[in-house]
Amino acid sequence: MSARRILLVTYFYPPSRDTGVLRPAAMAKYLRRLGHDVTVLTTSAYGELPGDEGVVRTADAQRWRAKARGAERVDALYDSDTYAGRPHPLSRIIVPEPLVLAWAPFARRAALRLHRERPFDAVITTSPPESVHLVGRALHRRGVAWVADVRDGWTFEPLRPRFPTAAQRRLDERLERRWLGDADRVVCVSEPAAEDLRARGVAQPVVVANGWDPDLAPADTADSAQATGLLDPERVSLVYTGRFGSYGRDPRALVEGVRLFARDDPEAAARLELVIAGPLTDDEARLFAGDVAPARITVAGSLERARALALQREAEALLLVAQPTRSQLLNIKLFEYLASGRPILALAAGTEAGRLVAEIGGTNVRADDPAAIATALGDVVRRPPDPPPTDALAPYTYPAPAERLAAVVEDAIVAAG
Repeated sequence: MSARRILLVTYFYPPSRDTGVLRPAAMAKYLRRLGHDVTVLTTSAYGELPGDEGVVRTADAQRWRAKARGAERVDALYDSDTYAGRPHPLSRIIVPEPLVLAWAPFARRAALRLHRERPFDAVITTSPPESVHLVGRALHRRGVAWVADVRDGWTFEPLRPRFPTAAQRRLDERLERRWLGDADRVVCVSEPAAEDLRARGVAQPVVVANGWDPDLAPADTADSAQATGLLDPERVSLVYTGRFGSYGRDPRALVEGVRLFARDDPEAAARLELVIAGPLTDDEARLFAGDVAPARITVAGSLERARALALQREAEALLLVAQPTRSQLLNIKLFEYLASGRPILALAAGTEAGRLVAEIGGTNVRADDPAAIATALGDVVRRPPDPPPTDALAPYTYPAPAERLAAVVEDAIVAAG
């Protein structure tokens, strides 16, 4: 494959600590290692990194808003132990989402300037936010091959709030059809989202799943020290890392399952601690503070990424939550879990994540079934599931996802002529 000059356009990128940065950052790094010349175009809202070579950061109204509050940058969700979980009011007004006005015009102008200075062979735009694809359309009109990477479905099981008027919803659907339909190639991270686009005649996506970046693995010698004091050695520790979010990871059935387990088998429940390491909404904090004795729920708060990964490796088992209302979920957390080598309890039946866990022999029940959750918790305490097979992660370990994306880029270049 020829070395190509590629522009990767992403809103989420380090130093932001949101999980949305992981796929773009890994793709940029491994595409470069494959020999491609990659320029990253992103926002300046999250600040900069020393030696930001190959990264162009643009103006952003989000940063202006932060400066009006006396801050230099926008905080990521993981910079605090709490988060509101409420969408910005403008997300119910502006189609497809507010960054189409706050950031996309600056990104479009910068992309066109970069292309004039030194032309690109291809542009990859990765959403959300959906407005990032405006940059791809602009370059595509100037002959640049365009790959639209859709990390979360646009109108399929969307994370965004439902627009209040039918006119807004129709416009949103038209933009999705027009923008993704114009791309030379469309990529989705899981099959349900890809099949939805195929069934509606919007595009014929290729699936390039998320993956694990081995460069992020903590040093073995540091694991125990990083997790010191977070787990109770007298209990079976079931660990969840990350946030739950407002759609697709509702923890209420989980807590009810813990209560049922404690009621029906208090002797076994006295040996269980559920450890939550990540930011919580106020409602989630109240939920996890409820009485589940003799079981225990421990809220560890937001942890630095290295410490969270170390905590995963010290747990007896890891917890994954994904409601069937989000069937497309096959997020990076699962690959982190697989990389830890620890057993996985997936409350994810009816999702892509649950399918993969079941496929490799892990425990998988519905996230909205407290009785099934209670039974699964008892199994974890009495006879923890086996760790995942050592080869389960191989297809999802970089550079493999980047190699698949590079092949899609090459196909797009051919298609663009």
